[in-house]
Amino acid sequence: MPTVNDPNGQPVSISSEGRMAIDGVAESPARHINIRHGHTFSVLVDVTTASTDDDFFYLKNNENDDLVIYKIEGWCDDANQEVKVLLGATDAGTDGGDALTPVALNAGSGIVPDVTCTQDATDLAITGGSVVTLLKFNTVALQLGSWYFQGGIVLPQNKRLHMEASLAGLINLNIYFYFNHVD
Repeated sequence: MPTVNDPNGQPVSISSEGRMAIDGVAESPARHINIRHGHTFSVLVDVTTASTDDDFFYLKNNENDDLVIYKIEGWCDDANQEVKVLLGATDAGTDGGDALTPVALNAGSGIVPDVTCTQDATDLAITGGSVVTLLKFNTVALQLGSWYFQGGIVLPQNKRLHMEASLAGLINLNIYFYFNHVD
């Protein structure tokens, strides 16, 4: 009968219940990629939108690897604020605003991601896209909200994500992402 062997060539241990006895380590993809590759980042969005339904944030992945957003957290000054997250825009809109540079979450990596990232207080007027999620903030203004994406929001190379605020007002967001490297 064939056996499953450990790295030293010895058959693995079997428990009294007939199950393989193992020691394992589980870690999130973001943690693994951050520690092993240094390709996990955050970008801070700090904007006060000027009117209703403003496209205030834009992110385009220029890297070969998929960009995976796994968490967004933040707050706003209006408890009724809602932010639409859209995928599939066909352009950068007005291509105005302030360029943002995401920061590596591994201080030793020194990597700057190849993305186009912009925020603007006036409407970027981005064309197209489909809403993939709606960020609804806490019922008390200025309270931190967190949104985790178990499967991630995935942007392949040259794909875009943008955000649209339903109301004028202050919005602060941290957007956390990594590049899906295959080991």
